[in-house]
Amino acid sequence: MTMGEVLEWLRSKGIKITPQRQEVIRVLAESKGSHSAEEILKKVQDRYSNMSLDTIYRTLSLFREQGLVNEVHFPGACRRFELNSEENHRHHLICLLCGKTEEFPCCPEDCLARVSECSPGFKVSGHTFKIYGYCQRCQ
Repeated sequence: MTMGEVLEWLRSKGIKITPQRQEVIRVLAESKGSHSAEEILKKVQDRYSNMSLDTIYRTLSLFREQGLVNEVHFPGACRRFELNSEENHRHHLICLLCGKTEEFPCCPEDCLARVSECSPGFKVSGHTFKIYGYCQRCQ
């Protein structure tokens, strides 16, 4: 999804587009992977030095409620955020000892297909997939 498409989509939902919200979207759209609110704040403050962490969390919460952003929970209560789009679709391997995470390039599409078979009345609107174990260093 391009920046213009994201902004148009938000406008269609009646969401006010502020320069700060645009900057949060830009940070998420231009970078790979997920980011903590603190990491997003640091990048946004390059252009908007008076932006607060509270504003970042409120913006991310609004975007999450609207389905624009995914919130990914990792061990140790670390919440990370990523733009929700087909080209930005990710899954994660998570080490239970050191907490290291890495992207897992495969998607469990066959499992999603089974949801339709087993629960035909259920409509899937999204999913996350995390595999927990031990990284090579911690084994």
